Amino acid sequence: MLHELARVLRYPRVMAIHRLPETKIYDFVEFLRETAEIIPLNPVFTAPIRDVNDLIVLQTAIIGEADVVCTTDQDFFQPPASLFLHKLGIAVMNDIALIQHLRF
Repeated sequence: MLHELARVLRYPRVMAIHRLPETKIYDFVEFLRETAEIIPLNPVFTAPIRDVNDLIVLQTAIIGEADVVCTTDQDFFQPPASLFLHKLGIAVMNDIALIQHLRF
């Protein structure tokens, strides 16, 4: 997940919004690496999702006992992934919905 985050933070559209220089991206990812609980993943894990690259996100949420997956990736909001996560008690929200949820 940290690798994916580092990759996404380097997308031109994301860089245009946040204007993070390479050093800040590196420092942020390293901060997360040092402070986050790293979840060991199962290489044979499968789940119903269109994009196989999203299996890492699903597996991390499940093993890490997440309450919420915060994303704008539409695959998570649609069946079969949405139903799969709902059965596990994991909500799927975008950033705005998560902020609103946390305020109450």
